[in-house]
Amino acid sequence: MNEPNAPPTFQLPEQMSTVSADIDWLYYFIYWLSVVLFVAIVTTMLYWAIKYRERKGHKAEPTGHNLPLEIAWTIAPLFILAFLFHKGFQGYMDMAIAPADSIEIRVNAKQWSWEFVYPNGGSSPELHVPVHKPVKLIMGSVDVLHSFYVPALRVKRDVVPGMFTSAWFEATHVGHDDIACAEYCGGRSTGPGGELPYEPSDDPRNPYPAGQATGHWAMHSMLFVETPEDYEKFLKGIGDKCEEFASTGKTCPADIAAAQGLRLYSNKGCLACHTTTGAPGIGPSWKGIWGKDEATNVGVVKVDENYVRESILDPQAKIVTGFGPVMPTFRGQVSDLEIDELMSYIKSLK
Repeated sequence: MNEPNAPPTFQLPEQMSTVSADIDWLYYFIYWLSVVLFVAIVTTMLYWAIKYRERKGHKAEPTGHNLPLEIAWTIAPLFILAFLFHKGFQGYMDMAIAPADSIEIRVNAKQWSWEFVYPNGGSSPELHVPVHKPVKLIMGSVDVLHSFYVPALRVKRDVVPGMFTSAWFEATHVGHDDIACAEYCGGRSTGPGGELPYEPSDDPRNPYPAGQATGHWAMHSMLFVETPEDYEKFLKGIGDKCEEFASTGKTCPADIAAAQGLRLYSNKGCLACHTTTGAPGIGPSWKGIWGKDEATNVGVVKVDENYVRESILDPQAKIVTGFGPVMPTFRGQVSDLEIDELMSYIKSLK
């Protein structure tokens, strides 16, 4: 059964995530504080301007120095700023650290569309997520700087070429909202007659074109928050990779991306240097390496998406202490999807 969408607030759209209420509270606190201070300052200014206006028979006298007043209006704002910093940093940390049980969805941004790759290996130009379940987005760009923005979730995160960024959220109710690029990412092309070619979406909930729309202004998609049952139906509908395993008589792995990464581990020759058992090798063992802090020639680094990507494409950039610079670059030999699959395999070796 679908839950009703929450109504929009005074100035902001509806709240669809667990962090929306806290973000809105801080926004409205700053807004109304600004209103109160503006009214108080302007009213005081007008009062003194009228009271001490130039009049016949009145001679102006210097006001002099008032140390307590000057200290008061210097110190008082510091308490407000400290409170705002605390609330802002607290909210930032809440949104920066995803729960351990989050569903990981890959986001590929390109001029001018979004692609979402799901844990079952299927992909879609629209983002579908289950309600009341944390979702972590691992995002990358194939061309220029983009910015993933969903107003109702209060989520906005830059998507930068050459590196991964991430964001997470947990939707509070079934519904849908617009996904936009909040960073100007290029112009648009038009059809022969000057019109913008596009293919209308088959989904009546999606008012935006899909497929051929071009230009930054048209880089829209949709977020659909669904019941767990509808989410599972969606995953089946986009081509569940488990069906491929079933057709060959094999058991579907729990993590398809990790299974594909295991295949690449052999096919790309990674096993020649990296063990998966913890035993020493030419390079660091992949066993339990994900999330660790490693000492390198440029300092301590955390083994995460950006480090693994850089190590595959530019292995000499950060060399783990105790290992020589012997790994060749795989730039041009592996795709972004294959890098994602290798990372999934390394994560599975915890």
